[in-house]
Amino acid sequence: MSHQPVITVNSLSKTYKLYHSHRDRLKEIIHPLRKCYHKKYHALKDVSIDIEKGEVVGIIGQNGSGKSTLLKILASVVTPSSGSYSCTGRVAALLELGGGFNKDLSGVENIYFMGGVQGYTRKEMHKRIQVILDFADIGVYADQPINNYSSGMYLRLAFSMAINIDPEILIIDEALAVGDFRFQQKCFRKIREFKDQGKTMLLCTHSFDAVRDFCTRAIWLHEGKIMEQGSPIFVTDCYKAFMTAKGPPLFVKKPSKNGHVTGGNAIHDAGTSVWNTIDWDDTDGCDSYGFGGANIRQVAMYEVPANLKTYKLTGGEKIRVYIHLVTVQQIENPEISLTFNGRFGSALFQINSLLDNEMMPPGINKPSVIALDFTFPHIGNGNYSISLGILDGMNGIRRELHWIHDAIAVEVANPDSRYKLGTQLVIEDAAIQVHSC
Repeated sequence: MSHQPVITVNSLSKTYKLYHSHRDRLKEIIHPLRKCYHKKYHALKDVSIDIEKGEVVGIIGQNGSGKSTLLKILASVVTPSSGSYSCTGRVAALLELGGGFNKDLSGVENIYFMGGVQGYTRKEMHKRIQVILDFADIGVYADQPINNYSSGMYLRLAFSMAINIDPEILIIDEALAVGDFRFQQKCFRKIREFKDQGKTMLLCTHSFDAVRDFCTRAIWLHEGKIMEQGSPIFVTDCYKAFMTAKGPPLFVKKPSKNGHVTGGNAIHDAGTSVWNTIDWDDTDGCDSYGFGGANIRQVAMYEVPANLKTYKLTGGEKIRVYIHLVTVQQIENPEISLTFNGRFGSALFQINSLLDNEMMPPGINKPSVIALDFTFPHIGNGNYSISLGILDGMNGIRRELHWIHDAIAVEVANPDSRYKLGTQLVIEDAAIQVHSC
């Protein structure tokens, strides 16, 4: 990845004038004393960021936080009120369904039209048009006026147009939330290709999984300002904590610079009497956050019934994860959660004492050892991690008291060739039969 910024934003602000009615707008224009009939809405407030070539940046935040305004400015659709920005390279933006399309023209005619807007000649677009239509897969509707298109067809054509003009910077504003599942998967495959090619992307989304899986950096906007930016896991955690309790977590340990689970899950208080018998791993070096009141001090993973500590698995083992929990206040409705993270940070599965109906004893107020049992699934070879959290369901609001990312590193190493195919899920009992026709 290059360290030369391809997108530079300096003290960018955008203010809109909000009128109660069209009449107020007209009255303000013609009033002899320039009386003000509007209210100012500050969509962006002094935003500054640098985005390097090859970065995939996820932008998150509540509706009205300024996400779309920022992307529209970078796409040169909206003019900022103050500040400056620059984008080095060809920019393609998918801001809204059919944005810029002429509804009276056919799909093919709009491809040529939008290509001209992007600076392509008709001859250049003629070489690309079949690729665009093949990806959009809108069939005979390609020659029909797009005024007759469904929202899904708008998306297909708009996305296909955006990605097949070979942009160096791709901007996507939540548009992929529309459309059928297969087309969404097709789009994400294309985005992965762009990422592998080292292209720069900005993705505005409400999906934490998309941010953690695809993005190399995340930015959280709130009321027009940048609240946090950094690693996708750290930023989404801060945002999630804010949305859960409408306030920031009491402590956040920032990152340093440098399928289905089978079997019966069991979560129980193993008692402090087993504390001295376990070979613990400290969690001091792990990234974490929370509201306080409890602390996951140590962790360990054992294979049972052999009672052997392990970091290396093959699949199908009976596993017990130990959690040494220290509390500084009584936890009225405790909840233990385990998340198994895939290779790109996305959650492959989760075990939760509340959701799995394995209720924790109420009112924990002393050091405890929690033992969590499950059968390890059959997954592809590679490096994974386990994140652990203690929550409290106080007054109907679930709050992460302490959440530790990547508390346990797990290596899956099975000599079976089926585990080496690059997939995450492995089916042990697959059978193939051939029948004559």
